[in-house]
Amino acid sequence: MKLKLHDIHVDAIESALIKARQYRSLLEPEIAESICLDILNIESENQQALVIYILALTDQLHHTEKQSQIKIIQRTIARLSSEYERCYYSGILSERRARFLISQPMSQTFAYDYFIEAMGHYQQAEQLSPEHNDDAILRQNSCIRTIQKEKLQSRRDSEDILVDMES
Repeated sequence: MKLKLHDIHVDAIESALIKARQYRSLLEPEIAESICLDILNIESENQQALVIYILALTDQLHHTEKQSQIKIIQRTIARLSSEYERCYYSGILSERRARFLISQPMSQTFAYDYFIEAMGHYQQAEQLSPEHNDDAILRQNSCIRTIQKEKLQSRRDSEDILVDMES
């Protein structure tokens, strides 16, 4: 049997977007990802599909083998037409990388760096955000609370470590 992907119909895109959102909420990001790829195959710049695709991929970053998808996520973020969304979803990517690292032994200091990077993106997004949209503020506050709760700190530079060793 030959395996061949089938194209969806253009008039089915709205329904497919709803399904992709539902599969994300059911914690099945792989299916949401697949649906978005079907949409993007016929409408390559569909902004809603790009956003759901980005979120579905970042939902999977807690799997070690999915860390290789970061470049794909970054390229997809660059395709977003809104500067606000590019900043906001760059923040989401950095934040989710940080949250993955919190769960990894010996990686908490790297998690701190990604949280700081995420907050920088969220601050940019906040400056560009539409009126009455505080999503970037909410995400930034969540990062701060996680840093405080986990007692994360910045990595010490190797020079600082050498000075301590010589003391």
